[in-house]
Amino acid sequence: MSMRPFLQRSTQAVRSVHTSGTKAVYGWGHTHALPLKFDEERDDAYTTPTRLDTLSDYAIDNSEAVSHIAAGWAHSLIGTQSQVYGFGLNRSGQLGHGPDTLVTMSLGKANLKQLACGREHSHIVTEEQNSTSLYSFGNSMYGQLGIGKSKYTRPGTLSLEEFPVKVEGYQGAVTDIACGLDHTIFSTDHNSLYAMGWGSDGQLGLAPTFTGDKDVPSLLPRLGDSKIKLLSGSTDFTLMLTEDNVLWTWGNSEYGQGMQGKKIDRITEPIKVPVKGVKDIAAGGPFSVILTEDGRVHSCGYGALGHGKGTIESLVLREIEGLKDVERVFATTDYAAAITASGELFTWGLNGPSGRLGLDSVDHAFVPKRVDIDRPVTELALGTNHVLALCD
Repeated sequence: MSMRPFLQRSTQAVRSVHTSGTKAVYGWGHTHALPLKFDEERDDAYTTPTRLDTLSDYAIDNSEAVSHIAAGWAHSLIGTQSQVYGFGLNRSGQLGHGPDTLVTMSLGKANLKQLACGREHSHIVTEEQNSTSLYSFGNSMYGQLGIGKSKYTRPGTLSLEEFPVKVEGYQGAVTDIACGLDHTIFSTDHNSLYAMGWGSDGQLGLAPTFTGDKDVPSLLPRLGDSKIKLLSGSTDFTLMLTEDNVLWTWGNSEYGQGMQGKKIDRITEPIKVPVKGVKDIAAGGPFSVILTEDGRVHSCGYGALGHGKGTIESLVLREIEGLKDVERVFATTDYAAAITASGELFTWGLNGPSGRLGLDSVDHAFVPKRVDIDRPVTELALGTNHVLALCD
């Protein structure tokens, strides 16, 4: 494994993924947010993928198969059949547990359905007898936990929850959930879409002129009869794909990440994106990544978009050369990743002292580069300066 001193603080992340069967657990980037036994002297980073579940300081019992992973600003949630664990920064309670344990929640008879992490807030979705429960914990200054508490209900104090709290006030079973920096979007089997948290960039999508915050699940206007297939977010805008293959976006688009062919300061209600044949979506910081059904990847917005050092801005979706047969795409604040049908992993974007691209380097990658990992990658969770991967 390659290691470097860690000097850089993190700034965000998001996407919750899960798998089945026994998987090998890999990680790289800032080790503080990886599932390793706590060491206050630890201040390093892995710049290449490192198999964690074979290390002596792996913090989860090897008898527990990891099935779910999610990564936030500088923290991670990891789920097994019986427990949810939290690792990393906990200054707002985003790990959902105290200092004497790593266990955020014991699942009992419930099944773990999904995990999601924002900047300093987290969610757990469980399922039991065809019914789901949504739990929130961490920072609630903007109401992102959806439990009726925020800086407005607790003026002059830090609004947070150190342990999971059940969310009420929505209809149906949760089918998908995505976090931005300080907001959350989730869908239910009633074909309903709810938003809560920070809304200054229109990322809640509630109304044409609404840029306020919401501290309870707030219903978005219905966008048709097609079921919601996928949600994605990581900063201050949201992507949504419906079963009839319509792509929607709302929130910040000042860099053109809304894929409308122009820069828009903020999109305050969902609008359609003119693209067909979408298979997967990933909302980064100032950019979007779109996977089409032919296995090709496209990006739009600003930053290291994968088109080379000479192209750091595009107001329309452009195909990223060199990527084919892709099955999944991922993105967070400043970098992105793709998994191919054979399990190969490619990353691109801005790098740094954490080595978060996993390329044994701190250099930026302006085109996709293959990550050297010795097993097929099946799932990925991108933190701002750390990454978790599950492999066959």
